[in-house]
Amino acid sequence: MAKLKREALAHYLDTAWNKKVADADKAVFEILGDDIEDMSVEMNADTSQMKNILGQTKTTDNGFTPSMSADPWYANTDSKLYPHMRDIVLEQISGDERKTLLLEVIVEDTEATQHTAYVREVKVTPTSYGGGTEGVNIPFNVDFDGAFVKGTVTAESIKAGAPVFTAASASLTD
Repeated sequence: MAKLKREALAHYLDTAWNKKVADADKAVFEILGDDIEDMSVEMNADTSQMKNILGQTKTTDNGFTPSMSADPWYANTDSKLYPHMRDIVLEQISGDERKTLLLEVIVEDTEATQHTAYVREVKVTPTSYGGGTEGVNIPFNVDFDGAFVKGTVTAESIKAGAPVFTAASASLTD
């Protein structure tokens, strides 16, 4: 297997602002990454270790609380995500009103017609707004916040800029 280029992993947010993975078929996904040179999902593992009196190390694993930072994210009136981000920062929207869906696609074989994908419930949290001369910057964090479902997207829909997600029959949720 060949080393994957970073562009093989794509992240999209649902600009229709659906809140549940059950509504993934209603999602209108917009890709993240324009102007971003480095974007990773931080797994934020919750583990702790304790050494007992017998000299044994015991590890407690409480799972993950994944998050991702999109920085910079420049306000663009042509973006379907922009009105949501504008309203969140200017109206200081909190709670589940910031919840939407994240689509993650991994393209392991550029010749394939279907690619592995996950739709996740997430919360979008801007960290600031304003910025320098480059433009109005609204950097934000994406915190995984609920269920997820595994499925596929078609290569054709990705090329068209409008990924179509199909859930697998045996889907995963947390």
